Amino acid sequence: MMPAGARQAVWKPAVLATAAGAAVFVFGTAAESVIIRAVHGNRSELEWLSDAVVSMAVAGITYLWLHLRGSRTRVLALEQEQLAINEQLRLAAEIQRGLLPDVPEATPGFRWAARMIPASRIGGDIYDFFQPADGTVLAMVADVSGKGIPAALILSSLKTLFRSMAHETVDPAAIAERISAALYEEYAGLPYATAIVAHFEKTPGRLAYVNAGHPAGYLLRNGTVTPALESGGQPLGLLPAATYATALVELRPGDIGVLVTDGMTEALEAGPTTLGQVLGASAERLAAGRSPGEICDDLLRAAAAGPGPVGVPDWQDDRTVFVFAVEWAP
Repeated sequence: MMPAGARQAVWKPAVLATAAGAAVFVFGTAAESVIIRAVHGNRSELEWLSDAVVSMAVAGITYLWLHLRGSRTRVLALEQEQLAINEQLRLAAEIQRGLLPDVPEATPGFRWAARMIPASRIGGDIYDFFQPADGTVLAMVADVSGKGIPAALILSSLKTLFRSMAHETVDPAAIAERISAALYEEYAGLPYATAIVAHFEKTPGRLAYVNAGHPAGYLLRNGTVTPALESGGQPLGLLPAATYATALVELRPGDIGVLVTDGMTEALEAGPTTLGQVLGASAERLAAGRSPGEICDDLLRAAAAGPGPVGVPDWQDDRTVFVFAVEWAP
């Protein structure tokens, strides 16, 4: 026996169609009678009215059918185009993830961790990690102006330039100057990138860096959090013939350094907890054995819960954290 729901699905459209046809018939007959009375004609002389009404109805139905068919074709074309765009975005996101290096957990004298979470499928942040033949470490954290595909296009160039320069010199100022010149030559100032380029040495224990218009880093030492890596210059690729000066930070065993992009600082700037307070809590927990990777995760969780800048609804930005810990014996 057919279920009650199925029987209703069969007869309900038929009843509605019959009712609609009857309503049209009644309305058409009444309208025809009104028109005949209005023009003081007789039914036999004005039989053409029925033909005209039917002709108009057929023309209207035909037009609507053709219009619906054309609309359906356009919708299908748009769906296919959107599928193609989604596939391109997926491939672009995979390529971008491939640009991020595998940061080692440790090198002699240091422990490391880095994370990047894009605001959308394609982000504008990048970090890189390179070990020259002399046993030191070069690192870069950068944020390209703008968002989406235009910002992503420059990321590959930025990494290629950084790696190319790192094979030639470990001086952050020289690296920044050459990257900036190459970006300006290619893009004429837009887009540009803020960045910190850093060179880590175990002997002597120090960090040489350039801050190119980037948010300051933080240094955690003996439970105290202080802004660091503030000296610098203009963003990379913003102006022609940019020059930079390398600054130095003395490193001590137990120090923890944190580099971030502005998506981290802006996420927390309107909240009750600042990035410095989150870092202070992480520093205390690190003494109990927490790793740089756990510090990264702490900061990203705090930023994800942050309200973002005041007066900016639906704010989103890429969030990147790079953490190092100094662990050689004094």
